[in-house]
Amino acid sequence: MTGFFAESVQPGAVTLCVDACCAPNRRNFLKNIATFAAGAALPSSALAQGTSPARKIIDMHHHCYSPRMKEALARGGSLAPFIRDWTLSRTVEELDKNGVSKAVLSLSSIPSEWFRMDKDALRGLVRGLNEDGAQMLRDAPNRFGLFAFLSISDVEGTLKEIEYVFDVLKADGVGITTSYGDKWPGDPAFAPVFAELNRRKAIVYFHPGAPFCCGALVPNVGDSLIEYPQDTNRAVLSLMFSGAFKRYPDIRWIFSHGGGTLPMLAARIDHLSKNAKNRAEFAPNGVEAELRKLYFETANATSAPALAALTKLMPVSQIMFGTDFPYLSVAQNLEGLHAGGFNDADMVAIESGNAMKLIPRL
Repeated sequence: MTGFFAESVQPGAVTLCVDACCAPNRRNFLKNIATFAAGAALPSSALAQGTSPARKIIDMHHHCYSPRMKEALARGGSLAPFIRDWTLSRTVEELDKNGVSKAVLSLSSIPSEWFRMDKDALRGLVRGLNEDGAQMLRDAPNRFGLFAFLSISDVEGTLKEIEYVFDVLKADGVGITTSYGDKWPGDPAFAPVFAELNRRKAIVYFHPGAPFCCGALVPNVGDSLIEYPQDTNRAVLSLMFSGAFKRYPDIRWIFSHGGGTLPMLAARIDHLSKNAKNRAEFAPNGVEAELRKLYFETANATSAPALAALTKLMPVSQIMFGTDFPYLSVAQNLEGLHAGGFNDADMVAIESGNAMKLIPRL
């Protein structure tokens, strides 16, 4: 299976729910948020993990599920408990428990069936989900940012949605899937979308999924184990080799999960593409030099081998903390990051400094 149902959930991951109207203890919930935002001390669990009370942590990869999203997903089958039981209050509890001051909300990978939806139905769903996200920010002031969702398979509808999410909803950036059916983001069909995002100097955040070609290829092995990491690689190479990174220099590009398989394959790609006829157009200083201009977050990629590969390829200035919550807990991600051997300055940059440079409002 693909989409939300394919991600693996680690034992102990906390469940959550993002709706603006699902918390019966809404008054206490908002009171607690206000208390935290006013400068309450970090919880003892954060101190136990070595987080300074004065240090910010920002989660750049944090998923949300409004009632509308749950209803849409339930049409494809029963929901996993961590989706069904997700609430905004539980998300705030997870952040507080681990000393995370803010998180940027986004959708996870979406069911591939959405790419076959009627355009009007898809546009209505996308608009509703983005309005739900904006409402979450209003319900939990000063705790969240928003990467509004775009389904660029519908180019005309996406151009209208870009205008709405930036001019009306004031989103911090947009979230895009690594592939749409059997097209990747460097496809010429999507050029108008990226031209507009470049004009707006937008942040574009990519979350992986499984394309039509490659879902459920290996029996008993979920797409999130194989296809998601590789589809991040496909998306990056699609944008690079098509020249999109060069054509749209004002877009700030963020990729999930430490770049998936890309850090391990970067040198191979660089070497084997040296004789490409248009190499001077898409990577005049080499593939690795182009990759170092991108941003990567660390969700589900804080094991020692994953961090070693990422940090050997990327400067610390391009790396940000992420969790993939609720698929993994915040604590699991922080534990791996804090065991990574970073000095204090680099840790501060990864935990929050780089994110705040990219999104000053955070």
